[in-house]
Amino acid sequence: MIKHMKRCIFTKVKFMALFLFAALMAACTADVYEPKPDPTPTPEPEIPENPIVDIVNSISKSRNLTVNVADAYDGKYYYTIEVFVGNPVTDENVRLLAGQKTNSKVPFSVNINIPDSETDIFIRQTDPFKRKRVYAFPVQDGDMVCDLGSIANTKSSSGSVLRSASVQYDIPEVDFTVPSDAKKMTSGSQITREGGTFLVEKGVSVSLSSLPWATTRLYIKGTVILNGGMSLQNNGSIYVLDGGKLIAGQNVVLQCNTPALIAVENGGTLGNDDKDLSLALTGGSAKIVNYGEIELTGKSANGFAISISSGASIYNAGEMDIEGGLVTYDSENYIYNNGEIEIDHTLMLTNGKIYNSCVFEADQCDVNGGSITLASGSIFECENMKASGLKLTMDALSVFDCEEKVTYQGNKSFISGASGSTDYALFRAKEVRTDNNNTGWDRFSYTGMVEIECEKHVPANNKGNTIEPPAAFAQGQASVEIENDDCNRNSGNQNPGEGDGDQDPSYEEAETLPYTYLFEDNWPATGDYDMNDLVIGIQINNKKMGGKTESAKIIYTLYATGATKQIGVGFQLDGIPASAVSGAEQGQTNAVIQLFSDAHSLLGSSERTPINTYKITAEPVVNEVTVNFNTPIDGVMNVNNFNLFIVTNGFDSDRRNEVHIAGYKGTDKAASSENSTANYVSNETGLMWALSIPSQDFATYPKETIRIDDAYEGFGSWIKGDNTPGWYLNYVEDNVIKYDLFTNKTE
Repeated sequence: MIKHMKRCIFTKVKFMALFLFAALMAACTADVYEPKPDPTPTPEPEIPENPIVDIVNSISKSRNLTVNVADAYDGKYYYTIEVFVGNPVTDENVRLLAGQKTNSKVPFSVNINIPDSETDIFIRQTDPFKRKRVYAFPVQDGDMVCDLGSIANTKSSSGSVLRSASVQYDIPEVDFTVPSDAKKMTSGSQITREGGTFLVEKGVSVSLSSLPWATTRLYIKGTVILNGGMSLQNNGSIYVLDGGKLIAGQNVVLQCNTPALIAVENGGTLGNDDKDLSLALTGGSAKIVNYGEIELTGKSANGFAISISSGASIYNAGEMDIEGGLVTYDSENYIYNNGEIEIDHTLMLTNGKIYNSCVFEADQCDVNGGSITLASGSIFECENMKASGLKLTMDALSVFDCEEKVTYQGNKSFISGASGSTDYALFRAKEVRTDNNNTGWDRFSYTGMVEIECEKHVPANNKGNTIEPPAAFAQGQASVEIENDDCNRNSGNQNPGEGDGDQDPSYEEAETLPYTYLFEDNWPATGDYDMNDLVIGIQINNKKMGGKTESAKIIYTLYATGATKQIGVGFQLDGIPASAVSGAEQGQTNAVIQLFSDAHSLLGSSERTPINTYKITAEPVVNEVTVNFNTPIDGVMNVNNFNLFIVTNGFDSDRRNEVHIAGYKGTDKAASSENSTANYVSNETGLMWALSIPSQDFATYPKETIRIDDAYEGFGSWIKGDNTPGWYLNYVEDNVIKYDLFTNKTE
């Protein structure tokens, strides 16, 4: 059965220029018509060097696409697979190429057409509980098979068990035993002798103004107050024992130069919030080992509370609160964290490396060539991050969480999930952008098992900014399930989804990619070659049940006719017999359906003059036709089997003059001509009379008397067989009429 339904253009396309024109010219009877055309120019089309059918087919790449999901429910529920031009997470103007319900018992395998201007397709998987992931795949020559990797199946982490994998290190063992020969200090003592071992006992408070240069070892059970700039070096070491405190009496920088050690035992304290203390670590053997509590408020170590350079390192298994910020300078600066590090100011990670197994937090994180590695079950938190040359490696079930904005700038940053894992890591940010108003090239890449949850993300797979499967965007809340525990600040991800599981196999496409069809009406003669005698947009939406198609809705937008003939439009469903569709045209082998018989009349004119080819004078008309199949068919309706044509001498003619897209054959009622092949290519020029062009964002066509090769700069080279993808996007503004499909405006 064929169902026709007319829709007012105001529901779909609103043309502001038209409204103004209509208001001014409402009293005129011929205001929807245009002046008679200028004399027809003599065309001098280029002769194609390659077969025109192959050239025309290059506009939209046809191939079979197979999508495999990991069915965690053995066919009990359905997953929804949708294939897009554009990323549905980052681009609100995406267009659907194909969609279907699928599982292990219903394969997803369709024939799709990908515009030659596209280098990537995006596949959105909606699991049975309405959780959505979006994967990007590069367009390949020939058929494509896309494996979507693992599905998040409510797996949980167990914290300590999982905190391993790529983050493997041992915190240096520290002997906190006080040597028997340690000299006990009193409240008035100073350390003046190099190479000595000293002890501040519990209950004793010592104020130090300096430290000797070499091999001094200081054990603190009581309190040591630093009252001057000091340098710990030449195998010097300070041990803050259980109950001990090392604090500042004034604004102090403690220099720790190679080789030197500051070690804090569980129950020991370094710094406090009363006086400013800063640490400057320099040298490959200069390090801090913390099992206790460190609290630093100073900003005197190169403007930070902690400055690390020349191979110095920090090992933390306790708690560190760095209110004055932290800076690294060298690629051999390491920060190993198996406890909790909180930086209340700025983390300036310049070439340094962070290995995190539990909680790492910074207000502002500025990365220039640094790397961050997160173990399973761990979390890295920040409010804002600026990243240049960041290498972020995330084990399964780890979390990167940016409260506000991540800005990729400068050198390209690489965010990598674990390879070969069955679980994803979670990269979560409110906003992700690049510098230069999101126009920077090669700023970021996502790879491996990482799921990106972001409210507003700059487009990936654009200008070198890439996402490579199994890396995926979450649309909404991420679907990877990560159990809350202490080492992710109870900031895991609990998303069990919605409902009891999708058991409905029906699926209806919506907002699929439209195509703009351009026709010349002078078949079998060449004509003026402005390709605007009939301009019509076609969008095909399929309704499916499992892997079969029950019906298809054809939404057409009649934009213009530059003809002086009566133009009718119909379509043939190639490979679908007439008997499969009730109401199809009689006397045809394949199903043939008439859309309309008179373009001028449909656009509101009783005269045979051009409409909307000089300028916009009439509203385009939007109608829809629904084709119901008597028996559901295999496959889908798309531009491959949708054989659109125009008729110039009436549908009722015994041998009617049909014009088809090159490569498509006429119906059983089509006339034949010695000047044209059976697939509608001119025997004289090797050219065609019709084109179909993918129109993701806008539809354009040449103005009256403007040859198509003068309207599009790349048409001439493309028609000769040169590789000119997306030539239809490079138009000459003054030579075309343009309809923006998303803003509903004309230009």
